[in-house]
Amino acid sequence: MVKWTEVNAYTGRPVDEDAPTNSAGSGAVAMPADAMMKKKKKTFLDARTKAYKAHQKKLEASRQRREERKKVASKMNEELPFSQKIKEQVSAFGRESFLAENNMDVIKSIVKSKGAKDLKMKDGKLKMDAFTASAIAQVYDKVNPANKKKMEDLANGKKSDLMKLQKLAMKFVK
Repeated sequence: MVKWTEVNAYTGRPVDEDAPTNSAGSGAVAMPADAMMKKKKKTFLDARTKAYKAHQKKLEASRQRREERKKVASKMNEELPFSQKIKEQVSAFGRESFLAENNMDVIKSIVKSKGAKDLKMKDGKLKMDAFTASAIAQVYDKVNPANKKKMEDLANGKKSDLMKLQKLAMKFVK
């Protein structure tokens, strides 16, 4: 095995080491960077201060509100028998299908979010992009109330009705 020695580039003679690379044997130990930082003084909470008294009032007020909510919830639960509560919860499960959503509101939310969403039509679902929704919303904002009602009917009707509305909106937006 060959042992290499470092040489000076100018003279070609071996280089003497100026200082050791670590502190082993030199007696001086390097300190970590975080040891040089000042220690944070510990602050103790004193119940006699104004700040603590204000904090205590906030705690008591939130505790009181929590207790009131618990009382209201327990009163509501006590009024109905258990079997009746279960029936109400089960019947509330299927109510989502009965919620009629205005597709013009969905179109405006598409414009706001700059994304695409599904529209529920009478004959299925239809996905609408932000550009088309923006065009329809611009035309909808500019027409009179009678025509707004007609546009809503088209938007909430069949897929073919929405396509007519889309064609009309693209014609006027250009």
